[in-house]
Amino acid sequence: MSAVYIAELSVPPRGASTQGREDGRWVAYRIAVARKREPQNRPEREISLLFDLFVLNQHIRRLVAAGLAGAPLRGDEYAVYGLLFEQGPLTATDMTRRLGMPLSTLLDYLRTMGARGHLRRRPHPRDGRAQHLGLTVQGVTAHQETNAYWESMRERLEAALPMRPDDVRRALQALDDAALAALKSLDERAATG
Repeated sequence: MSAVYIAELSVPPRGASTQGREDGRWVAYRIAVARKREPQNRPEREISLLFDLFVLNQHIRRLVAAGLAGAPLRGDEYAVYGLLFEQGPLTATDMTRRLGMPLSTLLDYLRTMGARGHLRRRPHPRDGRAQHLGLTVQGVTAHQETNAYWESMRERLEAALPMRPDDVRRALQALDDAALAALKSLDERAATG
């Protein structure tokens, strides 16, 4: 049995037009067919969005711990290594912004990576106070060995989704943007007393 999902696209398709719209926005819809899931009588799914995120976080933590059992890196470490692998070299400030974590927490990760011989530090080419951080050969090796575990877990998770992974990622990114906006609003309110 399958179900039809209709989603508003967040990126205009090739040739999209804004003609006839007063606000100049385009609107396009994509229709996707996905496996129909049997309705579940789960009253906890009716509490709130933030509660759903709390529960999801618990499930993802368990999934990552189980999926990376036996891997050289834990899931949180793999994320830090992965950022440097994909986008490095970076400064610590760049890393905190991209990872969404406080500098003190990142410095703990960097200390551990340095002690393992996985972190390369070089002077920043334009800022004498900053350092460019990257992975050493040993750091890349640990990342790649963990990646085999990660990919197996990712494939299982994506195969169980009732919609395209790209659609889920866009929704998560929109949720992240909303969380940052709400956090900024709370910070501004706290600053004004």
